[in-house]
Amino acid sequence: MPRVLDITGEYPADWKQISDATWAAAGHRCIRCHHPYRKGEHGKGEWTACSCDCTHGGPLAFLVGESIVPITASATAAGLIHAGKNVLAQWRIGTVHHLDGDKSNCRWWNLLALCQRCHLTIQSRVNPHQPYMLEHSEWFKPYVAAFYAFKYEGRDITREEAVADLERLLAYERVA
Repeated sequence: MPRVLDITGEYPADWKQISDATWAAAGHRCIRCHHPYRKGEHGKGEWTACSCDCTHGGPLAFLVGESIVPITASATAAGLIHAGKNVLAQWRIGTVHHLDGDKSNCRWWNLLALCQRCHLTIQSRVNPHQPYMLEHSEWFKPYVAAFYAFKYEGRDITREEAVADLERLLAYERVA
């Protein structure tokens, strides 16, 4: 089985509404790094404001007046914000990743509200069709648990059902 995820299918006709609803359900934040993003509020989107909830690293910059000043030191956005700085992150535009690679599959567990950087990272590293022997990240567990319910049991479950049955569902691909 290939490690790289095959991208298939076509976006449905109402994709814009589905994408908007996915981001709204995520609180207009990347579900992985928590970077805030509201479509249409960031110009061309290269630099977007961080919040104290952001867990990502760089590239980062300070906003000084109207100037963007890149940060060369290693730092986290949240740490700099707590220090009272106006911090921007580069290329953290809101996207929606299809966990199974099928653009026509719009089940909740297949739609991950991710910033562009997290999307590209996850897409290049995670193929849910390939067994994964390590512990999944907390943010990812409900999505992959629901994927496993569909893959192994043929059940399409809600997020609440996935969370309630998390340990059992994740055990499908856990190696003892």
